[in-house]
Amino acid sequence: INAAEAAALRAAGGELEEEKLLEEAKKLSGAKGIPKREEAALALRMRVVQRTERGGEWIGVGNPMMPLTYLKKDEDEDEDDSKTKEKQACESSVLELSLNPVGILTTSLISDGQSVVQATKSARKSAIQYYLGIFAAITFFGGFLVKSYVEERVFERDTQRLLAYYKHAMPGSINDGDERNARYLVWKYKGKKDKLWRRLEAKYGVPVKQLHEWDDDDDAVEEEVEEQDLDEEEKKEEEE
Repeated sequence: INAAEAAALRAAGGELEEEKLLEEAKKLSGAKGIPKREEAALALRMRVVQRTERGGEWIGVGNPMMPLTYLKKDEDEDEDDSKTKEKQACESSVLELSLNPVGILTTSLISDGQSVVQATKSARKSAIQYYLGIFAAITFFGGFLVKSYVEERVFERDTQRLLAYYKHAMPGSINDGDERNARYLVWKYKGKKDKLWRRLEAKYGVPVKQLHEWDDDDDAVEEEVEEQDLDEEEKKEEEE
């Protein structure tokens, strides 16, 4: 039994089909529906009835119940002074029915004691925690994927940098163009690439440059060669 369904039934003025009842109850389950849910919860009355024989009359079991209403307890009030206690609307409760060996029904109501406002706040808090959990999971796994992507890019960049170094420092050697060896060295010196570059410079006497720096040097050499060719052509033309 919950206050949202009670409010939906009260607004409809009678019975509703299950799907329609759930749909209307969902509309009233938010913070905007608190007044209607409280009003319906305080107004709800119910009584369990049973038949002692087939085709017999319906007999009430116990007293009429207010399943969605409880008395607010104050520390200053006496426990037996129920007249002065304020009635509070409960968001939901569970009605338990049991049949004793004699065939008489017994009833009991179980509730967590949360008011409509408290239940709404708890639901909102749970929703916030749920979305925060999703955000944290996305952030964690997304950060892990980004880290893996960046590490892979750095690994490929350093591999190409090492291949370019061998190409310019030791052209035609066994290491020139050996991508497997270059990838192994980059993996071996992961986290200490500066040490690898220093060892190469000390061994071959050629500074380790970035890829674009090798390209700039190659362009400069090509320009010098082109200028020399132009000068030679001009000299030949002058001689002729």
